[in-house]
Amino acid sequence: MMVKRKKTVIAAICMAVASVGFVAETNASAPPQETQETSAPDLQNFHLAEIVVNGKRYIAGEYVRATSNIGILGEQDAMNSPISTTTLSEKAIKSFLSSTEGLSKVLSLVPSIQKKADGAVDEIYIRGFAEDGRGFMINGIPGMQANTRQSSNYIDSVDVIEGPATGIKGSSYKVAAGGTININSKQALDEPVNNIGLKWHSKGAFEETVDIGRRFGEGNRYGIRINASNVNGERSIKNWDLEQRNIYINLDQKTDDSKTNLMVGYTYTDSQGRPYGLTVASSYIGSALPTAPDGDINFNPVWRRDKHNNFVATLNHEQKINDHLSAFLNAGHFKQEFYHYTGFSKTLLNEAGDYTATANNGTLIEKRDYAQVGLRGDFKTGDLKHNYTLGVDRQWHYTGGARDSHTESGWNGNIYVGDPGNWPHPTFDQSDPCYTTRARISGWSVMDIISTEDEKLNILVGLNGKAIKKDSYNKDGSHNKNTGHYYDVSPSYGINYTFDPTFAVYANHTEEFVEGKIVGTGYTNTGETLDPYKTKQNEIGMKFKTGNFFHKLSYFDIKQANGVDRANSDGTKTLVVDGERRHKGVEYTATGNIAEKWNLIGGFMHLDTEQKTSITATNGKRPNGIPDWIANLGVEYEASGAFSALLRGNYVGTSYVLDEKYKVPSYFTMDVGVKYKTKMNSTPVTLNAMCYNVFDKNYWSASSNNLFLGGPRTFMVSAEFEL
Repeated sequence: MMVKRKKTVIAAICMAVASVGFVAETNASAPPQETQETSAPDLQNFHLAEIVVNGKRYIAGEYVRATSNIGILGEQDAMNSPISTTTLSEKAIKSFLSSTEGLSKVLSLVPSIQKKADGAVDEIYIRGFAEDGRGFMINGIPGMQANTRQSSNYIDSVDVIEGPATGIKGSSYKVAAGGTININSKQALDEPVNNIGLKWHSKGAFEETVDIGRRFGEGNRYGIRINASNVNGERSIKNWDLEQRNIYINLDQKTDDSKTNLMVGYTYTDSQGRPYGLTVASSYIGSALPTAPDGDINFNPVWRRDKHNNFVATLNHEQKINDHLSAFLNAGHFKQEFYHYTGFSKTLLNEAGDYTATANNGTLIEKRDYAQVGLRGDFKTGDLKHNYTLGVDRQWHYTGGARDSHTESGWNGNIYVGDPGNWPHPTFDQSDPCYTTRARISGWSVMDIISTEDEKLNILVGLNGKAIKKDSYNKDGSHNKNTGHYYDVSPSYGINYTFDPTFAVYANHTEEFVEGKIVGTGYTNTGETLDPYKTKQNEIGMKFKTGNFFHKLSYFDIKQANGVDRANSDGTKTLVVDGERRHKGVEYTATGNIAEKWNLIGGFMHLDTEQKTSITATNGKRPNGIPDWIANLGVEYEASGAFSALLRGNYVGTSYVLDEKYKVPSYFTMDVGVKYKTKMNSTPVTLNAMCYNVFDKNYWSASSNNLFLGGPRTFMVSAEFEL
């Protein structure tokens, strides 16, 4: 019965998304909206309606941009690029952002992305490979985001660049085999912005936001955009109290010969009782995993605490040298200081839901600096046009802290009870933090997009060289030892052919050179750095337009070296690189107008994954925590210019833990909401109400051998005033 239900849910979402092409064709002759381009009644001459707002092009429905910022390649059109990308707009962020699940909830609108952890962090899977905030880019600068959840009030759009590609996104210590997330900050618009917002999240969290923007100078050359927010109160999960304040200031200037953008941001976070998951013990007892408890239960004690400051600054400048050549500079600085960190690690023991826990306490510090310079230009060879980019970059990465070397243990609990309220607060001696690991990642890139005069054919050819140098340091600041020094060259190439304005095909091959992982605790080789490896992807796909709808269908095949646990005869284990991990998948994405007043965004991904190793326990097995299906469907009904309703469905398929010993059941959640625009006196006001996880579904979300409890039914109401 469960298998039948699972297939029914998948089929329902897939059919709903896939059928929109036919719906769009049926409605192709309907009168277009005022903000869209008109079209001829002949379907052969019909092209996708695009909306231009403040110089930005959007696909109809405005959830997705028609262009994406693809790293060093700059702005690329979705129909012409050989690299698979999706850029979620500010409208998508505002519509689907969850007070419980943060930015990850919005990112999962892209079917290749699945949220992989709790609501306090931005951790995701992209095409089945793990990524977290430390690997995100801001304004094209890698390493500028924190792993812990950050506010999203300063975000204008988010680029999802799928597949490994160091040469495109620049050199970084943290890379993801499945793709890259790039956050674009808000800039000042031609019209003044004076918005303040008030928001309430159940149970008792309040948020105030300010958004101010101005342009000034001759021809509106200069711009300033200020976003600030204040969040305080208990979240929808018991005993999780979050206090978070931020301010982001974006300055920009634009002329015919240059453009500059400087963004500076600061965030203060005090997260008490932050929820986190459990690790399934290798000695777990039971025939199945325990049923997920209520989503508002918190396994952590109230004294579990993260208290930290984050500072970020990004700079982008492009200077025109002549009509065919320009120079660019990208730079960034990020620093995070945890001056209070309490870890509370839990191990699930049996089917009854019993667990044991240990705690540690300390401080953590992290710093990343980045610089990139290059040239971008064009020239012709016969009838072919070349748009080339040359760049060199470097990132400096420092981590450290003063975490106590021992832990306190002896806590026992049950997942159906949560925090009993009588666990004593552990105390540890703390010393001043210092940087104990330092890495320098250097790279160079040569990229060329070759296109025909009619721009139907676009060919990408590129090479990237990357050097990784890592050192460890003692707590007194003295050098300990060199822990790695590697170098390799990775190619990137692709082709895109546009048959007509409504249909294109593409293919690409991209690679990523990755530094070896530092082995964590619990292994015989703890502290050792594993050998570096390459991740390689081959992808083919098609992009087509039907009426006011954009579709993308692709097949990808990703190979990566596999890290596995090797059991020893004395009961210990050693982490080794053995064999490969392979992810093959089919992905479909669709967005646009399905009919007058109806907007849709959605898609699905089917993922076939397998490990090939010399270890019997893992050979031929699916990697832990990776689902077989993901499907999303978001629908907006714009009843009038003042009122609209929103619905979103999210399905995540079956996955496994402990090398297919235990199944993590699939789950389906639904969100609904309404938006109403009105006036109070002469002040425009936008009122929103949302209910997340309407049916209060209790479920597990898996990540490797860890289980995270899904969020409960959550309500949110907000008001935004345009002063």
